[in-house]
Amino acid sequence: MKLVIWLLGIALTTTTLVATPAVAQSNGARVNQEESASLGRNLQDGEILLRGSKGKYIGYTIVRGNIQTLWSVLTDYDNFEKYMPNVVESQLLESDGNQKVFEQVQNFQILFFSRRTKVKTMVTEAYPNLIKFKVLEGEVKSLEGSWKIEQLAPDKFLVIHQVTVVPDSKLGVNSSLFYSIYEDAIQKTLRAISKETARR
Repeated sequence: MKLVIWLLGIALTTTTLVATPAVAQSNGARVNQEESASLGRNLQDGEILLRGSKGKYIGYTIVRGNIQTLWSVLTDYDNFEKYMPNVVESQLLESDGNQKVFEQVQNFQILFFSRRTKVKTMVTEAYPNLIKFKVLEGEVKSLEGSWKIEQLAPDKFLVIHQVTVVPDSKLGVNSSLFYSIYEDAIQKTLRAISKETARR
């Protein structure tokens, strides 16, 4: 049980994440980005498309609103705890032009067990359509990726979340369980972003 809680702590470090919308998932070993993007553009409001497997993923969702609001949701590093699942603290530590470093603390509880994890992430912003991120400190061997925004209509955006994560083999983690929990975390993160953008 403690292993599951630890994995949940790792799984949500991509936030650099309600009704239950439909989720389309394909876990092929290779991710065809062009095909995935085409499918993503055809998503209905509330749907999520997740492609990939074994630590290499691309997730898509449709977000309604305006670009300024969507961008603020993705970059509101001091307030992730207000809308990202399981985040209890989040703080911007450094800001140098378009490069930022933030730290967040996440808390997870399953039955009678709880786990608290701390993650430090560096992001590079290119307003209004790209944010690259990389975990500097945390309980993974490596984690990096990006958020991309593609405008489909004046108030409709395709949000593309690409991530590559490698668990730390020294900790003896079951990789299949890790990836399963991580895939679920990506979907929750995309839902949270869509919901918060609509709320604002």
